[in-house]
Amino acid sequence: MVAKSNATGFAADAADAALMVPVSTLASAFDLTPRRVQQLAADGIIPKAERGRYPLIEAVRAYLDHIRAVPEIPEGNMDPAQARARKDTALAISAEIKNNISMGKLISQEVVVTTAVAMLGRVKNKLLSLPTRAAPRAKMARTVEEVRALIAAEVDLILIELSDGPDLAEAAQAVTATIAAIEDEED
Repeated sequence: MVAKSNATGFAADAADAALMVPVSTLASAFDLTPRRVQQLAADGIIPKAERGRYPLIEAVRAYLDHIRAVPEIPEGNMDPAQARARKDTALAISAEIKNNISMGKLISQEVVVTTAVAMLGRVKNKLLSLPTRAAPRAKMARTVEEVRALIAAEVDLILIELSDGPDLAEAAQAVTATIAAIEDEED
């Protein structure tokens, strides 16, 4: 650096002193909030001369140096903080799913579909067997009301068989086994 004469040095110091600006001016110039400018000053990135006043030229140079020093993230890539946040979110979701499975709040889609198909197959078979079961007794009925009552009784019997049937216990055991298998795979 070239040495200045005392007269020139005093003039430069006086000019720099005249260029002291408030935080709002720097915030506007840097397109930041005043709070962010204060944080940059607290972090030692930009100089602060006195309470609420900043040397304009030094602050601009320091801020430009700071911006140049921060590496740009290539487009399409995440910065490490974003990647970590995504990973943490995924881990939290995974843990929540595991907890819900272990508490029996979630069931595998495959188990639900298999159980529903089996139950609907049973309903279909019971309904298809209704005419075969009811026909011999309906033949002996004398009135339409007796036939209606007979069919209603058969439907009630089918519904009771479906609701109390062993398939419900088997389905519950299948769900429990699936939950245990999922937990074993994840461990």
